[in-house]
Amino acid sequence: MPTLGSVMTLRDLALNSQLGNDELIVEYLSKSTPLLEDMLFKNGNQIDGHSFQVRSGLPAVGFRSINQGVLPTRGSVSTQRVTCSMLEAVSEIDKKLIDLEDPDKRGARELARLEESKGFIMAMGQRFARELWYGNADFDPKGFDGLTKAYSDFNGPNGEYIIDCTEPMDSGSDYDNASIWLIIHGSESFFGVVPKNSKVGLQHEDSGIVDLTQYDDEGKARGTFRGYRDRYQWDVGLCVKDPRQIVRACNIDVRKLPTTATSSNIASQLVYIMNTMTNRVQNLNAGRPVFYMNRTLKEYWEKQLLTNRYIEKNIDQATGKITITYKGIPIHVDDMLLDTEERVG
Repeated sequence: MPTLGSVMTLRDLALNSQLGNDELIVEYLSKSTPLLEDMLFKNGNQIDGHSFQVRSGLPAVGFRSINQGVLPTRGSVSTQRVTCSMLEAVSEIDKKLIDLEDPDKRGARELARLEESKGFIMAMGQRFARELWYGNADFDPKGFDGLTKAYSDFNGPNGEYIIDCTEPMDSGSDYDNASIWLIIHGSESFFGVVPKNSKVGLQHEDSGIVDLTQYDDEGKARGTFRGYRDRYQWDVGLCVKDPRQIVRACNIDVRKLPTTATSSNIASQLVYIMNTMTNRVQNLNAGRPVFYMNRTLKEYWEKQLLTNRYIEKNIDQATGKITITYKGIPIHVDDMLLDTEERVG
């Protein structure tokens, strides 16, 4: 079992904390999006985030002769910092509904409340995933910058790791595009951050039985009733420690994918794109590599592969799930990835 403060998944954090029902909360959260089952998480070294160093230059080295010395040198590093954003949800449940559970069955009412709250918890996971892909703090300062913003400029610092899938002699579509991502999850490449000494990252506050207010569609109070209130708070951020370990293939025109396996095929060749991505990323062995795409791309990737090849499937020894891979790298479908991305120009 990893020790707290080392890199682990959200489930590892929950099990390590030994906080009872919080394990179930994190279980629901992890299942809300494939990212949370794959991502590593780390307790930051700050109460509101994480500060880390990135090597920006290597020290100079050289050969020497007998009786000839060398001058001491040093490399250069830069310090960067990520701040956690506060994601919250409040669940309110009528007390009468919970009282219908068998009072003699141990934990029945607590589990019923958790079941009612499951939708809120899973929505938090999906909101985090949406922010991870498309977050932009310029438009929502309460959130954080996602990967799309960091990998959206061919001439920017990460431009080498953005693959333009626009077909030759074609300007492409402005808003009918999708992307494939290759991410190397690891403590030296990409991971999620929760604040220093935080409680499994996800905070659960049980307010007990309180007076709840009923509102109509116009926001006017119509009465009160007794009920349970639960508040869920997740302070979380992203750390891209080594941008070379993430590759984005963008500008895949989804309108042309239906031409796959036809005589007028003008669809992007997704297998070739993914092959390029595996050769573009800095080091596939530096962590756990995973491909991410939406359902549309996954469907047409399989169709293209089935035309003259077979689909490689493996059974995950840890979970028993059947996974589809390319070059042994799992391919995960994330419904938060859009078919309507703006074209990267």
